[in-house]
Amino acid sequence: MTAPDARPSYTVVPAGADFRPGDPAAPWAVAPALAVDHYLWLDNGYRPPVEARLCWTPRFLYVRFRVGEKRVRVRYTKFQDPVYKDSCVEFFVDMFPGKGLGYVNFETNAAGTLLAAFGPDRSRRKPLWPEDLAEFEAASSIRGPVEGPHGAGDWTLEYRIPLSLFRKLYGGEIVSGHTARANFYKWRRDRGRPLRCLEPGRDPGARFPQARVLRRARLRLRPVGIAERLRYNADLMTGRRVH
Repeated sequence: MTAPDARPSYTVVPAGADFRPGDPAAPWAVAPALAVDHYLWLDNGYRPPVEARLCWTPRFLYVRFRVGEKRVRVRYTKFQDPVYKDSCVEFFVDMFPGKGLGYVNFETNAAGTLLAAFGPDRSRRKPLWPEDLAEFEAASSIRGPVEGPHGAGDWTLEYRIPLSLFRKLYGGEIVSGHTARANFYKWRRDRGRPLRCLEPGRDPGARFPQARVLRRARLRLRPVGIAERLRYNADLMTGRRVH
């Protein structure tokens, strides 16, 4: 278990302007990469490189994964399908840890199909409704179902989350300097079994008895107009520069 002060931190850079996932002109180059590289529970030698990047605007939180996999499994294509049974990445975030309301899990397979829920733990999470995510949008380099090689050495997934969702769920405003807690996961499924996991954590996801790759992070949002990084500790912040 990682002590709170020892967790990595990541400061989320401002994007400058809203953009759509998949836009070639998106400002991802200014967002530092976060390596998802802590393995839990099961180490079977399968270690594709995984990184996440985040940025934000006053309307959206943007998330981007790059996964070094040549072969994937993508079967599910509908909202709230069990995408964790596919090649999958996950972003768990408690946007207001001090409120004690729980976290939102965004689970997406390699084609961008989303499963999302909110609650204090796995047994008490409640699925989100389509209207909760009306402005959610995703774009992936993989399109449609595939089982095996997908034609490239890696795949990317980008999505944007409306900040209005967090306002509705937590009853609070996200402003510069805000801190949240987050976990990042990578799943690989082989014959129905999850194969890897990144870092043991105390909150979101760590209690799941399956293997995954995880990175816990403290996230900070920097003020719009000032370039800054997002910190990992399991805290997410908007605004101040973090050293």
